[in-house]
Amino acid sequence: SELSKSIASKLKDKQGEITEDETVQFKSYLLSLGIDDPVTKESAGSDKKYYQGLAKELFFILDQPIQDAGGMMTLTDAFVRVNRARGLELVSPDDILQACKALQEMNLPLSLQTFPSGVMVLKSSNQSDEELLQKIVYFVDAFQKISAEILAKELKISVLLAGERLAAAASEGHIVVDKSVSGIEYYPNKLLTA
Repeated sequence: SELSKSIASKLKDKQGEITEDETVQFKSYLLSLGIDDPVTKESAGSDKKYYQGLAKELFFILDQPIQDAGGMMTLTDAFVRVNRARGLELVSPDDILQACKALQEMNLPLSLQTFPSGVMVLKSSNQSDEELLQKIVYFVDAFQKISAEILAKELKISVLLAGERLAAAASEGHIVVDKSVSGIEYYPNKLLTA
C-alpha cells in the first residue's frame, strides 16, 4: 500500500518524520493482521464455549474480507485467513467447521452454506441469495455469454466460487449452460424474457 511504501522510504532515507496520522493508520493495519489473545480450548473451559469464542473470532477476522469479496468466501480461504491471524495458536479444519456451525446459534451475520458440489462457503447475511442471484444474471445478460473465469475477474472472486454461483443460477433456470469441448459457458435464458 501507499502507506507502507511511504513509511519504508522515510525509514530508508532517514529523512523526515513519520506523521502521527501515518503512525495511527499503520498501527491499525498491524492490529488488523492478528488477534491479541486468541481463544483456546484450555482458556474456554468447554467445547461449546470454545466454538462460540472461535465463532466470534471468525466474525471479527472475516467479516470485512467477506464483504470485500462480494459476500462469500470459501471455507478453505477462511481457514487460511483465521490461522494467519491467530499466529501460533493454530486451529484445525474441524474446529473451523464447528465454529462456523456456531455462528448461526450466536446470531452473527455470517452463515455456512454448502453448494450441491460440496464446496462450503461462509456467506454474509447482509446480502440475500436473491441479490447474489440478480448480480449473476446481470453479468450474464451484460456479456451475453460468460465463463467462470470472466465472472471471477469481474467480481474479484475465485474461479471456483464464480463457477459455483453460475451453476446455482443455471440449476434454478435463471441462465442456461453450454458444455462443450471449448469449456463451460453460460448464456441468458431467453425463454424467461420472451
